[in-house]
Amino acid sequence: MQISNFSPDDIHPFLSMAKDEGWISTCRELAFLLERSPQGCLVCYENDKPVGFVTALRHGRSGWIGNLLVGAENRGRGIGTALFKQAMQVLQRNNVVTVWLTASKYGLPIYERNGFRVCDRIRRWEAPGGDIVSSLPVKKIEPGWEEIDFLGWGDERNALLAHAADGGSATGTENGFLVLQSVGKRRQIGPYGALDPTTAEVLLEQVLQRGGTTMLDVPAANRPASKMLTSRGFTVSSEVELMYAGQSPAYHPECIYGLASMGSMG
Repeated sequence: MQISNFSPDDIHPFLSMAKDEGWISTCRELAFLLERSPQGCLVCYENDKPVGFVTALRHGRSGWIGNLLVGAENRGRGIGTALFKQAMQVLQRNNVVTVWLTASKYGLPIYERNGFRVCDRIRRWEAPGGDIVSSLPVKKIEPGWEEIDFLGWGDERNALLAHAADGGSATGTENGFLVLQSVGKRRQIGPYGALDPTTAEVLLEQVLQRGGTTMLDVPAANRPASKMLTSRGFTVSSEVELMYAGQSPAYHPECIYGLASMGSMG
């Protein structure tokens, strides 16, 4: 086995393997990761065939490990652990003090053995919708929205916010913001942050009025978000653990109503 950096040629094999696992990933997401963190995008080859992947992205003083994926036929051979440890080394060399990730029940033991602790649970909420009537007003991320995101995660993640908005549409006020992105035939809400539940509800209504099947990933600790989504016909389709290692983050889930990506970048 040999671990090396991703190349553009590895994107489609990754997406094929991710699809087999039921993951939601896009070419655009992988291209962003390759541009922002080429040393953190890793692939494991065996007999010239990719058998595992992982990505590591640095924000400000924190980092995010995502896309740790090993084909079912190759699990239990240490491939995932080897990829994970090398991704951690990439972040540590970049002076990251807190590392985030989301963990399924399969990955949880690997992360716990390496000092990660659970701080929350991320729930994926989905609601069916009819035809899309219209999109949100197209806006760029505004400085005040970056500050709200900082309050939620305790770190500067401006490049990630800009990437999300550039690929979708956005709306917001001084007390909250919401980005709407297309993922196949569905729409993803996120990043989505607000200082109060009332603002969050107003922003969500702007999306729901426009139709379309919609999904978003939300911290379970944000109870007003769960109540709001339930009342509007959303249901939970899956859950993963939110974990971190290193310095305890200034994490405020009550300000986070939707992650920027579907588990891979925060």
